[in-house]
Amino acid sequence: MAEPLQVTELDFDQIKQNLKTFLKSQSEFTDYDFEGSGLSVLLDILAYNTHYNAYYLNMVANEAFMDTALLRDSVISHAKVLGYVPYSRKAPRAVINFTVNTSTNVASTLTIPKGFSFLSNEVDGVSYNFVTLEETKVTKANTDFTFLNLPIHEGQLITYNFTHDQTTNPKQIFSLPDTNIDISTLFVSVRNSISNTDSEIYTLISDASAATTTSSVFYLQENRGERYAIYFGDDVIGKKIPNGAIVSVTYLITNGTAANKANNFVATGVLADSLGNSQTDFIIDPVSESSGGAERESVDNIKFAAPLQFTTQNRLVTFKDYETYIQKVYPAIDSVSVWGCEDESPPKFGIVYISLKPKQNYFISDAEKQRIIDEIIKPKAIVAIQTVILEPEFLYLLVSSSVTYDQNKTALTQQQLITAIRNAILSYKTTNLDKFSSQFILSKVQDTIDSVDTNAILGSTISVRLQKRFTPTLNSSTPYIIKFNTPLRRGTIGNKLSSTKFTVMDSQGVDREVQFDEIPQSFSGITSIQVTNPGSGYTSQPRITIEGDGAGANASATILNGRLQNIEIINRGIDYTRAIVTITGGGGSGATASAVIDGRVGTIRTVYYDTLSQRQVVDESAGEIDYDAGVVTVNNILIKSVESTDGEIRMSIESEKGIISTRKDTIITIDETDPTSISTTLETV
Repeated sequence: MAEPLQVTELDFDQIKQNLKTFLKSQSEFTDYDFEGSGLSVLLDILAYNTHYNAYYLNMVANEAFMDTALLRDSVISHAKVLGYVPYSRKAPRAVINFTVNTSTNVASTLTIPKGFSFLSNEVDGVSYNFVTLEETKVTKANTDFTFLNLPIHEGQLITYNFTHDQTTNPKQIFSLPDTNIDISTLFVSVRNSISNTDSEIYTLISDASAATTTSSVFYLQENRGERYAIYFGDDVIGKKIPNGAIVSVTYLITNGTAANKANNFVATGVLADSLGNSQTDFIIDPVSESSGGAERESVDNIKFAAPLQFTTQNRLVTFKDYETYIQKVYPAIDSVSVWGCEDESPPKFGIVYISLKPKQNYFISDAEKQRIIDEIIKPKAIVAIQTVILEPEFLYLLVSSSVTYDQNKTALTQQQLITAIRNAILSYKTTNLDKFSSQFILSKVQDTIDSVDTNAILGSTISVRLQKRFTPTLNSSTPYIIKFNTPLRRGTIGNKLSSTKFTVMDSQGVDREVQFDEIPQSFSGITSIQVTNPGSGYTSQPRITIEGDGAGANASATILNGRLQNIEIINRGIDYTRAIVTITGGGGSGATASAVIDGRVGTIRTVYYDTLSQRQVVDESAGEIDYDAGVVTVNNILIKSVESTDGEIRMSIESEKGIISTRKDTIITIDETDPTSISTTLETV
């Protein structure tokens, strides 16, 4: 009996072997030598054909679903079903103050036309062209025309005219021939015929429910070959354009991210005022360098963002709505964090806070932030909700590792092994950090180090310190709040908070180069008692009772207008790790308070070391550390200068936990440019 043909194997060699097995089971080929015969070639052809068909069908099945599709055209097709249009390249935008000097104060006006060009300074050896996208007119003031906060965009304005032929193009779809366009700059106008000189402006619409049968709107989609196309309504959802209409499309072709950071512009054209006088005496003052340039949306990002935008239904209501929409329309950002004012301390209402991390810079200009709020967020946000954009806070990690290895089991030198470990840590950083809501997991990093050379590395130990950087206001007595936003470890003699050096004046009027230093605590008393509810109706001082696992703490209350104003510690007590405060008597009710234990609040001081390396204290109580909240508060301090060349003070302390998580506007990162960020010592066996 013939062997059944196996159809489950799709590998070429296995297909060919299955065909041989099938033929050998036939009486005609029982002792046939397939390897040395011409039939072997025919089996190759059959196997190849089967393999090709199997691969083709597998790919067809993959491309039929957004999750598994690999081709951009397939992903775009799926995104269309969800009403998602991938973002194009984004042109960098700069803001300038443009002044035109004249020799007369005769009243007149001056108009900068759409498309007026400026040339930037060189960025990586290339100067970029910037243009105005709107016509702007001003009236002369004295002898000057002044255009304040004039926005200019990088690229070249291109215009194409299409003639609509109902016979060859019944769907009214017009493909734009360029790939590197910024679709946000599209300007479309329509003339009903070639003899008609009147043009009607059509606007881009993404919400079909907002269009009527007479709306002058157009729609946008991405077609094959990474080219966009516009199309018009059907007299039901948007007005249909007539046969023979002339469609004029203007847009910006841009270099995207390459032109970010361009600055110092010069005008390349000549202007004429309303009196016909040519003007060429220009003064250009940069307000903000170019930023916001971005590349076309990637396939992976489309697959992630399209379903999320579909759930928002073109509204900004939830946190995810904001995150998805902002990343789509402002692709120059690498990460976004959104939270409500109810999460602030104290809580507020009616405000949405947003923090943005750009892809290339560590900041976004104030002018660009306001543009994002006004042009991107407000049109979609709920009425009466205010938006505030905050700078991201960076939490830097200092990773120290001690690695034990067998030098006889590796071909790497010590320096090569140290470099390989550093690269592995930086690879972990790139994959897991540098975004909002990221996590640093100590055990995972240790596994990453051990896997650098599994043959030679026997084990490793890691310690991680957290570093915050802040720029002080020099020569001004100022308090500072440094937020690590993660629990901190209480210091010991050998492992405590420290900082880089800065200069202050001591009590004798002598300049001292000092640093912050944590005071290790060997006791646990009550630091303070915070009033959480002042109550009402108190006519006399109530009794304050402190109960806990320590002893000796007591306090007294102060009453103002029948309410509990504050509670003052009389005796801090000792050995407390927890405490409950009870308020009784006094004729009133409702007052509550909570105790703050010394063990979770530390003190920092400023110190320097004299010529004998003896520590000298300048300010014994320069500030406090809240270990649980991860906040360091520095009291009013007058800093005259700092040691670092970048003008920052670096403060570092060890984390309380091996898993470092942050919230809100904090990004965990490792500074690759700082040689102290990653340090490795090797021990041989």
